[in-house]
Amino acid sequence: MKILALVTLLVTFLIGCTPPKENKIRLRGQLADMGSQEVVMEYTGVIGEFGTSKSKVIMTDDSGYFDTTFVLEQPTYFNISRNILYLSPGDDLEVYLTPDTRQATFKGKGREAQLFLKDRLYPKGGSFLLSGRNVKANFEETKKEVDALAVSKLAQLDTLRGVTECFKENERIRVKANLLNSYLTYALYNKENAGTSREEQREWYKCFVTSIAPDVNRLMWDIARNEYLDIIDVRDVIVYNLDQPDFMQGVEITPEMREIKEALQVLSKLDSSTDPEVILTMEKQIKAFQNQEIVTELQEKVRNVKSLMTGQPAHDIIMTDIEGNEVLLSSYKGKNIYLDCWATWCGPCIQESPAFAALKEAYEGKDIVFIQLSTDNSRKMWLNYLEQKESTVLQYNSVDNEGLRVNWQVKYIPRFILIDRDFNIVQSFAPRPSDPEIRKCLDELVVE
Repeated sequence: MKILALVTLLVTFLIGCTPPKENKIRLRGQLADMGSQEVVMEYTGVIGEFGTSKSKVIMTDDSGYFDTTFVLEQPTYFNISRNILYLSPGDDLEVYLTPDTRQATFKGKGREAQLFLKDRLYPKGGSFLLSGRNVKANFEETKKEVDALAVSKLAQLDTLRGVTECFKENERIRVKANLLNSYLTYALYNKENAGTSREEQREWYKCFVTSIAPDVNRLMWDIARNEYLDIIDVRDVIVYNLDQPDFMQGVEITPEMREIKEALQVLSKLDSSTDPEVILTMEKQIKAFQNQEIVTELQEKVRNVKSLMTGQPAHDIIMTDIEGNEVLLSSYKGKNIYLDCWATWCGPCIQESPAFAALKEAYEGKDIVFIQLSTDNSRKMWLNYLEQKESTVLQYNSVDNEGLRVNWQVKYIPRFILIDRDFNIVQSFAPRPSDPEIRKCLDELVVE
């Protein structure tokens, strides 16, 4: 009887994991307040870290409505803005999505998985810590809180209907990764050593790492497997802690995990430098990687970065002004350009804004134009922000994926760009306005 039960369980799991023969997906509905009629559905698996070849572009009408069909060979996680989708071959979904995930609605085949994911946690916010909102007086109390939240989430998952066992397994692992991340990021929000010296904080942190190591190690044993690396929450927490011996004791660190970490380090260098020597070094390192999909994406990245070197023609960007009119960045050719790529939700961007405005005033009458380019997906949020702020700086909004994220490789903000009057690149990663070095750069540009 035990053997029969085991066979039945195995067959059930395999049926749940095997995609149906129908490999087409139909996705339709409305994508509201996305800032553009061209909306990227971002692939979030490993390869999505390095390029966009597995992402999909959804074209909408003026009101954000769309109806698209595409081939999908196996269940896959995607992001549309901050909404996470789990799409399986054969799904037929009608959606309403905005940058605010709380407003999302789903109808049709595949809706159950999307409704569960609607409350998905964001790793960068400390997962169950909710950016510090669930942090208590000490770690013991905080641990009780986040452990209870994880148990509740797992119980919700166990009772979920209309999804495959593979989906449930993936989400169980995601919950464990979120819990692990909650332990690890507690130190960023803790209230235990407030007002203490740096030396005391360092000593507290050493003791804290020692105290959480057994729980972290236990969870690492559960999630650190190659088959879970396409789950972004898992990948983040494994790669970031790969070289922490206290956390990884006895855990198998596979060549695939190590290569992802090394490839991400290469990507980070390419995301912040157009130095020819740096690019040459990265090219050599890329050739040594075994994952050919990663190699292909990084080689394309190198080609893009080379197009950002000093003296190369500047890439154009489609921008929208406050009235909704489209303007090309190239329309300012004939003047030097200092471009500020920012967003209303970006704290460091907001901090740089006064310095940017001060530079604009200091160079008034000179042959240079200062442009602040919001990358907010929500045009409404951008306009609401501008209403509360007086500024003499030119303001535009753009979600031009091709121009910003592909051509200019704008992955992190704030990002500052200098372009000369011939619309050639001076610096793709220019100094921030608060950096004294920027004055020297601007003076060299506007010299008569």
